[in-house]
Amino acid sequence: MLSLLDKNIYTSRKTVRKRNLHNSFTDNPTICRIFVVQTGIPSYYYSNQVRIMKGSKTIILRYIIMLLVFAVLTAGLVVFFSSREAVVYTAPPKPVEVAKPEIRTIDSAIDTTGYIEASAMIPVVPFVQGTIEKYNIEAGMAVSKDDVIAVIDKRPYELQLAQAEAQFTAVESALKRTEPLYESGAATKQDYEMVKAQHDAAKAQLELAELQLSYADVTSPVSGTVLMAPSAAGSIASSEQPLAVIADLSDLVVNISVGEQYFGRISSDPDSLKITISSPGGAVSAASVVSVSPFIDPTSKTFKVKASLSNPEGFTPGMFIKVHIVYESIECSTLPVTARTAEGAVYMLNGDTAESIVFDRMASDSSYFQIPDGYSDTQFIIRGQNSLLSGEKVTVVSGDDV
Repeated sequence: MLSLLDKNIYTSRKTVRKRNLHNSFTDNPTICRIFVVQTGIPSYYYSNQVRIMKGSKTIILRYIIMLLVFAVLTAGLVVFFSSREAVVYTAPPKPVEVAKPEIRTIDSAIDTTGYIEASAMIPVVPFVQGTIEKYNIEAGMAVSKDDVIAVIDKRPYELQLAQAEAQFTAVESALKRTEPLYESGAATKQDYEMVKAQHDAAKAQLELAELQLSYADVTSPVSGTVLMAPSAAGSIASSEQPLAVIADLSDLVVNISVGEQYFGRISSDPDSLKITISSPGGAVSAASVVSVSPFIDPTSKTFKVKASLSNPEGFTPGMFIKVHIVYESIECSTLPVTARTAEGAVYMLNGDTAESIVFDRMASDSSYFQIPDGYSDTQFIIRGQNSLLSGEKVTVVSGDDV
């Protein structure tokens, strides 16, 4: 009988582990008492375990109920929002200002810089050496042709002249005596030719002495303005250093470096160029082409254009200037450059829609650019186009409302 009870208790343990132990203890008090006798474990331990397991079941049941409630609410919200009509926002048309192309003259031009130069800068170099006794000029002084700008010590050249005169006088007397003798046959031809050669040499020496003495007075070879006066009285004059640099400031030029891409247009018709010269001080003068270089510098890829200023007032050699060269002028349909986007496109108005179009590059200046003649009656967007997309709706307003 006892073995049967042990077997039943073992089976009860397996049943408690695999299923719900608290149900077995609650439903069969006999088994509970027998199990307590056999194991020696107090009955209140199993009572606590039963209460714990009952509480766990209650918590699980609560979670299941909460999940079901959440699922029902979610389904209800989905049905509620799916049944509502979708609200679509439509942006209002963008305001723009439009205008038709206007006929204007566009000048195709080159803007560059350069420096003013005198047409001719003449260095005054002395032909004789010596101490400068007088120095009559200063930088900026106006001089006329043949004005004496410096005097070199004349005494050495005066002595040379006196020596040459004495020698010439002696040889001339000998020639006068020898010539009648040669004609009468008393002197040989060789004697006569020797005296005659000495006479000619002495005459040449005399003329050279006179010329050197005249060079002691250094004169201006041209009329103009003294640009440089690097010497002074008491210094030594020599042919290695000029005593002055003189230029005619009424004849000023500018040598302009122009890119090789313009060589064909400029060299083919230089007289058609319209050149404007402006100085930092505000002086402005037109200029005409003097010459165009026949070759291109392979290093800088430029060629030289020499132009003469029509009105040199306000300009001086060495001055930095700006040069504006108009090489072509055309009359055409134009739009302001502000109508073109950064990508080079323009927008034309088609009903209430903006349509983008890109023209090939044509003539332009700083304010306007040329468009094909076929668009002369088309309305183009000239303000408000930078934020547009092609095909976007627009509304036309006045300039102040854009």
